[in-house]
Amino acid sequence: MIQASSSAGQVYTDLNALQGIRTLGKQDKSAALMEVAKQFESMFVNMMLSSMRQANSAFSEDSLLSSPQSDFYQNMYDQQLGLSLSTGRGLGLADVIHRQLLDNYGNEQTAVELDHSKLADRRLAQSAIRWQQAVDQVEAVLAQEPSEAAVVEGSKGQQFATPQAFVAALYPQAREVAEQLGVDAKAIVAQAALETGWGKHMIRSDDGRNSYNFFGIKADSRWSGDSVEVTTHEYRDGVAVKEKARFRSYDSMQAGLQDYALFLQNHTRYQDAIHQGLDGSQYGHALQRAGYATDPAYGQKIERISSGDLLQQAVQALEVNDG
Repeated sequence: MIQASSSAGQVYTDLNALQGIRTLGKQDKSAALMEVAKQFESMFVNMMLSSMRQANSAFSEDSLLSSPQSDFYQNMYDQQLGLSLSTGRGLGLADVIHRQLLDNYGNEQTAVELDHSKLADRRLAQSAIRWQQAVDQVEAVLAQEPSEAAVVEGSKGQQFATPQAFVAALYPQAREVAEQLGVDAKAIVAQAALETGWGKHMIRSDDGRNSYNFFGIKADSRWSGDSVEVTTHEYRDGVAVKEKARFRSYDSMQAGLQDYALFLQNHTRYQDAIHQGLDGSQYGHALQRAGYATDPAYGQKIERISSGDLLQQAVQALEVNDG
């Protein structure tokens, strides 16, 4: 993980490099502390990469290209990338950490090193600005990128331009249904966001009419209303496949939400989900256990969306405006 010289090619799996720093410390304490500082910077970069990957995981898990194996190699790549980015000039964070380590553990700090501290502070500030700009750009993209919902077709004529617009339209009526069921309204919106990709992949008829089916409820023999046939993702033996299926269609958003409530209330297998519904972290898991969806990560995805900053901030903004 650690190399005695940052100029050498570093590999994060090189555990022998720890001994190299120890040896270097006996010869040049300042240089050894600099190597330690670079490792702290590498850890910081890796945390940033990990946070960005986690933010994107709600969307990538629905992809057919996502798998535990690809995640494993992605993690290996991020570990190496974090180490590589911290070599050379890096982000400037290592210089500041090095100075602090010298203050606490070194006795060889020179006037030149002290003079460099101001430069390091400026470099750190500039690096922080660049990192924040990059993070802001990523978050902006993720906010616009819906998770790949169960429905593949039927995205014609997008109704909701942003996730915030989706929440603003759905949440007030979801609260009424939530009170009727006795569950957390945010959990209901989170499920709808997962099923429809934040409203960007609504099920629509051939002529583009919105079905207002936010929850992927299929039209079986018990359904006498309108329906729409589209291609959907189903999981068979843990593998995502595409199938044709018919889904219920409604005249309005309110009708779709009310039928969702009746659908849960009229099926005994969903009673446990209703009973646990006030705990938003458990609602989706209970639905999954009851067989609501074939996706093995269905509950986890609903929980992540329900507790995520995107939904929480959108709901908070609505409540502030209402207040």
